[in-house]
Amino acid sequence: MPNTAFQRFLTAILAAGLLFVASSVSVKAQNKYDVLARVLQPYAALFYSRATTKAMQADLILRDGPPTTTEILDHPLRIFLQMPDKLRIETLDPQHRLIFCRNGQKVWVYPHRILAGIVAAGRQPKEERRIPDFRLPLKDQQIIWIPALFEILRFVSASDGPGTPTWAIDFQLVPGIAQALRCEAWTAGAVVTQNDFQLRRLRIASSHWTGEINIIACHFEKALPPQTWEPDPDLTNAVTPVPPELFDSALESIAAITIPR
Repeated sequence: MPNTAFQRFLTAILAAGLLFVASSVSVKAQNKYDVLARVLQPYAALFYSRATTKAMQADLILRDGPPTTTEILDHPLRIFLQMPDKLRIETLDPQHRLIFCRNGQKVWVYPHRILAGIVAAGRQPKEERRIPDFRLPLKDQQIIWIPALFEILRFVSASDGPGTPTWAIDFQLVPGIAQALRCEAWTAGAVVTQNDFQLRRLRIASSHWTGEINIIACHFEKALPPQTWEPDPDLTNAVTPVPPELFDSALESIAAITIPR
């Protein structure tokens, strides 16, 4: 599996849920694998070629992460993703505003100081390159069977602060599969509301890194408005374009916030 910045980014924000897709699952199903598949089905559907839903908007708060997350820790974030080549990540605090956006081959950031860090961290390629589409290295028929690659370590009924019934689910890649993919071992812990199968909290840990996010809201659309990928009117003259050849470095900066290496 290619070790790209985008895949590492999605591993944390979506908690490997992008690798799940479910067939018909009863809403009343209590089987732990059926529940996990149902929870993560809409995330995986973004990558399913025959799906009509191709976009997602999520509001979340990063609660724990490495030192590089200090600037956005505990600040609300909004993420927009539309397949196959659109992504926007921004803070919602008007006094602490950061934006990273990709629209096809066009990439821009706000404020300008973000670019300095990207250039410092990036390796300049010898020639121009195109940014590849977002995709999983799997065919549709393979995605359907992906749940078999995961092992659920814990599945218990619980409740959140207000008393809403939840499930607590800990899972990881089957060890043999992790070795075959040559990826670092990690475990994920998810809190899911029982009434609507919504992912509300996610914690991922490896031997070198731990991160946690609270998911405030998440919804899926066929497409997002075109203006999503353009600077807000008050920022039109304040954004800074990023050369496509530095896209990986830019996304690495975001990935460092949420992804175990």
